[in-house]
Amino acid sequence: MKIYFEPYGCTLNYGESRIMEELVETAGYTIVREPDQADVLVLVTCTVIETTENKMLKQLQEFSKYDKPVIVGGCMASVQAETVLDINPNAHLLPPDKIFEIPQMIESLNEKIDAPNEGIEDSVQEPLTSIDAIVPISNGCLGSCTYCITRLARGELRSYPQDDVLKSISNALDKGLFEIRLTAQDTAVYGLDRQTNLPGLLKMINEQFSGSNDFRIRVGMMNPNTTLPILDDLIEQYRSDLIFKFLHLPVQSGDDDILTDMKRGYKVQDFKDIVNKFRTEFPDLTLSTDIIIGYPGETEEQFNKSVELVKDIQPNIVNITRFSARPGTEAYDRKDQIVGRIQKDRSRVLTKVRFDVSTTINEKCIGNKVRILVTEVGKDDSVMGRTDSYQPVVIKKKLELGTFQEVEITEAIEAYLIGKLIE
Repeated sequence: MKIYFEPYGCTLNYGESRIMEELVETAGYTIVREPDQADVLVLVTCTVIETTENKMLKQLQEFSKYDKPVIVGGCMASVQAETVLDINPNAHLLPPDKIFEIPQMIESLNEKIDAPNEGIEDSVQEPLTSIDAIVPISNGCLGSCTYCITRLARGELRSYPQDDVLKSISNALDKGLFEIRLTAQDTAVYGLDRQTNLPGLLKMINEQFSGSNDFRIRVGMMNPNTTLPILDDLIEQYRSDLIFKFLHLPVQSGDDDILTDMKRGYKVQDFKDIVNKFRTEFPDLTLSTDIIIGYPGETEEQFNKSVELVKDIQPNIVNITRFSARPGTEAYDRKDQIVGRIQKDRSRVLTKVRFDVSTTINEKCIGNKVRILVTEVGKDDSVMGRTDSYQPVVIKKKLELGTFQEVEITEAIEAYLIGKLIE
């Protein structure tokens, strides 16, 4: 039996896809990299916005043409099962809370398949082109955001045991993967269902791997309202050399009334306080944030507050999303939806500001001498690495993945830095 996986969406989706691949391989099945080589196709879906949903449904239609068993995982399997089955009535649904059952599901399919593909060579171990390992630390969240369908798909918080997280990190290191991405819907709520918390998990990681300095941890997205109660302890753990000085803190809007309407549970000043405290401790911090454009009822003045916030806070990365009404959410039936034309206009304005800010930040780095961890093979014999603050640096030279290199920054654009080795 040969299994093909195709994940979409957030880092958590990709992490869960990798977990399922490992479970399938452990059960004795073979992972293949092309759908026409497979006996079973696995589509790991995302449904956070309508355009993504449409892309998933199109891909499901493509899968259906292969006339092979299709397993649909991810959020659509949970909250849009009927939509999936309308496209492929024979699809097998695997919601996020059932991913560990995939070997049993494939085993049941195996009994129904008369003749698996023959004449296809087992997949050959390909050379690594990147060294990142995605390690999910929890599923679900504690939020009540009015626009979020992912919350409905993944349900209540379920944190993975600390020992399991540590084991996943060890397994990744054994495979030669040295950029460990801890991921969840909201990493800051980790452990609140287990009488522990995110700083406690990071402390265990720092203690267990204290003798090692050949890998790095990237902590994934955390919401401001859940970060505030653990802020001091979190910063203390961030002092470790193992942890990238990277903060993904979605603000979603620069207007307090919009945040209240969204039920985000914090004010803009809370977001600023967290950022300022992190930057006081880690001046080179890379800050990533998210902003939703065109939430129902958003006025031009409220939108401009988001623009001014970006100019004021100067984040390295701004993930801009145009609001999309998702079925089942509180904001779905709002009568004050912002029309697409206005959303697009606002998105263009904020995108220009976002790129102006990131370009200015990066140009200030020219001439700096930094250490990078080489993490990814690039184009034309180049590689990409990450500084200790997780800034991407491109080196136009072949270098071994997983090595640390001393680099001088020579050029900068809005998305990344360009450097040369210090001989």
